[in-house]
Amino acid sequence: MTDLDTRLLLFVKDFTERGADVFFWFQDGQLRKTDAASVVKFPGIVVCHDFWMIRDALFDRTGTLPGTIIDVDELRISISGVPEERLAREKRDVTTRLEKYGAEQEVCDMYQKMFNKGVPFDEGVAVKAATAIAAMYRDLRAQATTDGELERFVSVEVPVYRLLQLSMSAGISIDTAGLSDKRAQAEHDYFLLLKDYSAKHDMPLETPSRRAIETKLLKEGFELDEVSVEYLLEFVPHEHDFGGDTTALLALGAARRVLGSLTLSTDSTRPVVDVFGSRTSRVQLRSPSLQNIPKRYRSIITAHGDAQLSYVDFDQFEVGIMAALSGDDQLKRLYAAGDMYEIFATTHLGLFGDRKAAKQLFLSYAYGMSRKALVDAAVSLGVDRQKAKEAFRLFQRYEDWKKEVWAEFQSAGRVSTVLGNHYRRAGGGQLTGKEQRSAVSQVVQGTASLIFKRALLAVASIEDVRIVLPMHDALLFEHALGATPGKVVEAFEGVMTEVLGGQVTGKASISDFAEREQTSAAPRESEI
Repeated sequence: MTDLDTRLLLFVKDFTERGADVFFWFQDGQLRKTDAASVVKFPGIVVCHDFWMIRDALFDRTGTLPGTIIDVDELRISISGVPEERLAREKRDVTTRLEKYGAEQEVCDMYQKMFNKGVPFDEGVAVKAATAIAAMYRDLRAQATTDGELERFVSVEVPVYRLLQLSMSAGISIDTAGLSDKRAQAEHDYFLLLKDYSAKHDMPLETPSRRAIETKLLKEGFELDEVSVEYLLEFVPHEHDFGGDTTALLALGAARRVLGSLTLSTDSTRPVVDVFGSRTSRVQLRSPSLQNIPKRYRSIITAHGDAQLSYVDFDQFEVGIMAALSGDDQLKRLYAAGDMYEIFATTHLGLFGDRKAAKQLFLSYAYGMSRKALVDAAVSLGVDRQKAKEAFRLFQRYEDWKKEVWAEFQSAGRVSTVLGNHYRRAGGGQLTGKEQRSAVSQVVQGTASLIFKRALLAVASIEDVRIVLPMHDALLFEHALGATPGKVVEAFEGVMTEVLGGQVTGKASISDFAEREQTSAAPRESEI
């Protein structure tokens, strides 16, 4: 890819969606007007900003997208190693960066207004902005090379970006006939859950705000200085399962919003996709956030024509990655033996029939909860104290590996996965508990993201497959042939095994994307 010609693309979007978008190549210091067909046919690297805004216009006119696309903001975010860059994605645009590359503030302000159709197009302003964007791209490439990020970006992020943008442009098919029922069901389920949640946890009868959750956690005796609210809700056991109930309520609230954002007037939707949507490089969809729909409502997503939908998921993905990266033999054996969480629950904790609690305890341990807090949490769930102590002494090599990650984070000021995707430390001194957990999470989850993206590329090469919806570590896809799901599973397993150097054998399986039989508790229109 480094030998390919590069062209900078500017565009003026037609926000009325009537096809009056205008495209320009920036070459030799000048703007040259072009068209959608020429853009997608360009055999080199198309460099631009805010590609998501023009993606569907290009696809609608040509049926495809450029072969290689690099969005400068995606490049900047993916190599920065700074979590705040991901969080500020929608609050800043490219113009906030251009002064560093020679554009005057007046030019930046005018270009932003032009881009948003606030003022008429001015070629002189656009040329100055394009000159700065080109300088920004060159600087980012050099930074990526220096930081050891370029190989990952070029070999993984760029092709996955194109693959998923193309898939989203083609649209995800929606069963509009069933959408109204699912909306009613989600509303009914939400308010029933909210009523129970409010009574059970003495919370107001409303969706809990972050401040309300923090206040409740503080009253329950949790310290928030060293941990995030998300960590406490997901990984730490609570009396009366406040964490699990809060997570379920928030998820159901998100599902209501997503279902409500879908229109009944069209049978497809075209989400915006952030290929580097989190610190650890997870793929995230927005507008609408279809990944946030629980299984009971997912039947609204359907296949095109006569195709079939199948859903492939890694099995105990995190455990396998932890076992491989650490080289912990005990963890490798548990991963290879079957359902690790079930085995850990029954054999080592004595929690018969409580896989969920065992998973929560193990992941709390894996990401850095203190031994004392772990044992206390296990005892609160009914585990014998001595048995709990012995259970968390099993993984000594993993424990040593965590300390190695912490030492690297402390000394180098950053950690990374097996292929870049580093995470920079903001402060100095001794690592806090939160920093320790973040460092381990970056290495494990960042590696998981790399494996998943490589699996996407492998699956996309199977002739019968059409990528539909990435679901963090799983994938919904369309196919026509009965043998295709087996090939997809093999691709997932093979990529995981390869990336992890054969330290473990990857495991994946076909599972249900949506609930097979859904009995809605929502009243029918005739009953209202």
